[in-house]
Amino acid sequence: MTYLQAINKVKQKYHGDNDVVIFTILYKVSRKIKNKLDFVNLRNQRIDFKFSRFTNLLIDYFEKQKPLGQIVGSTKFCHLTIDIFKNIFEPRTETEIITDTIIQYLHLHPEFKKGADLCCGTGCMGVSIKKYCPHIHMTCIDINPNAIDNTQHNALLNNVKVKTIVGDFYQELIHKKLKFDFIVCNPPYIDPKKINWVMTKYETKISFTNSNDPLFFYKKLIHNKNKILNKHGKIFFENQNAELLII
Repeated sequence: MTYLQAINKVKQKYHGDNDVVIFTILYKVSRKIKNKLDFVNLRNQRIDFKFSRFTNLLIDYFEKQKPLGQIVGSTKFCHLTIDIFKNIFEPRTETEIITDTIIQYLHLHPEFKKGADLCCGTGCMGVSIKKYCPHIHMTCIDINPNAIDNTQHNALLNNVKVKTIVGDFYQELIHKKLKFDFIVCNPPYIDPKKINWVMTKYETKISFTNSNDPLFFYKKLIHNKNKILNKHGKIFFENQNAELLII
C-alpha cells in the first residue's frame, strides 16, 4: 500500500474535512512523512508503518474521542511546539488566542517584569510568555508534579528558562512570600455536573473541576490578590466563556 492509497482509504471513512487530523496522525506514525511536501514527494512509495497502527490512532480520535494532542504527544501553541505528557490537560485553541492577547498587552506594558502562571499544566502559557517577552521572569505553579515535569520539559524544548513550583494554586506563593506584577491563570471552571467520562478518561479531573462552585478559583484568587500581586498588578483569567478577563 502506498501513502496515497492509505490516505484515500481512511478518507473514505472519515471524510475529507478531517484532513488536518488525518495528516497529523500520519506524521506521527511515519518516519519519512513529516509534512505535506514529504507526502507530495513520496505519495506513491510504500508506507513505512503498519496500516493497522494508523487506523487504530484514527479510531482513538474519531470514535474514542481521545484528544489529538494526547495521541501524537504534542501540539502547536503560539507557534511553539508544546509536548503533552500522559493525562496532562491539552492546551485548547481559545487558550492560545488568550495567551497571544496577553503577550501583546505585556509588550505595551514593559513595567511588568515578573509573572506567574497558576495551574500551568503543560506550561504552554508561561513558556509562551517567556519566549516572546524574554525580559519577564516567569514562575509556573501546579499541584501535579507531572505537570511541573511537563512544563520544565517544554521550557527546555523551546529554549527558555522558567522557575517551577509544585504547589496548590496560590498557597505556596503566599507561604514563600512571593509577589508578582501579573498572574495568568486558566483555572478549573467546569461545573462538576457537566463532567463526562470522555474528559476524565484522558485528562485529569482536576484540570476541569476542583470544586462544586465553578467560580471558586476566581473568587479565591481575587480575594487574595493583594497577598501575591505587587501594586498595580494584574490577573489575566480565562473565564467560563473562554474569553480573557483582566482584573
